[in-house]
Amino acid sequence: MKRELKPEEHEEIVKAVAAGDRIKATNIYLSATEGSLTDAQNYVKRLTAEAEAAESERS
Repeated sequence: MKRELKPEEHEEIVKAVAAGDRIKATNIYLSATEGSLTDAQNYVKRLTAEAEAAESERS
């Protein structure tokens, strides 16, 4: 059964995405939520897009 991410789990995923480690971020999501691989990949893609958008705003 899928569960919601705790704030500290979300932060760990954000840090992995920021470091460019999408595999680690996906694995953390899967371990934390017990969700599907597709859900994990979509979550990581969304975080990556948000990080890229924030970076382009700073430039």
